Amino acid sequence: MKAVRNEEGVTLVEVLAAIAILSIILVSVMNIFPQMGMMNKTNENKAQAINTAKDILIEWQNNNEVKTYIADPATTFTLSLAPPQLIDGFYVFETNKGSFKAKVRIKQQPGKTSDLVKAHLIVVELLNDDNKIISETYGYILV
Repeated sequence: MKAVRNEEGVTLVEVLAAIAILSIILVSVMNIFPQMGMMNKTNENKAQAINTAKDILIEWQNNNEVKTYIADPATTFTLSLAPPQLIDGFYVFETNKGSFKAKVRIKQQPGKTSDLVKAHLIVVELLNDDNKIISETYGYILV
C-alpha cells in the first residue's frame, strides 16, 4: 500500500501537457524571427537608398557638365549622360547607381534667381524594380 501512495514522480499526462504548452509557446515565438529578418532587410535597403540618394545629389550638384547644360540646353553634345526628357518643366535624367534606378529631376525655381546666380531645384528619386520610389531627396544647383 505504501507504493500506491508514493506521489513523488510526474505522470505521463503531466509531461504531455507540459510539452504541448511549451510547443505552442515556441511555435508562436519562432514565427516572430522571420518577420524580424524581413523588417531588418527592408530597413537596410531603405538606409542604403537614403545614402545613395544623398550621394547622387552631391555628385550632381558638383557636376560641371550638368551646370553647363542647365545654363545652356543647346550644349547637349558635351553632356556625357543620356539627353534628358523635359516633363512638366523638369529636365528628367535616368541613371543607375548601385542596385537602384535613379531619376534626377532639375527645375529652375522662379523667384529664386538673381543676376549672378540662378537656383535650380534638383530632386533625386530612387526607384525599385517595380518603379516605386524607395527614397527621395531635394537640393539646389546654383548656376
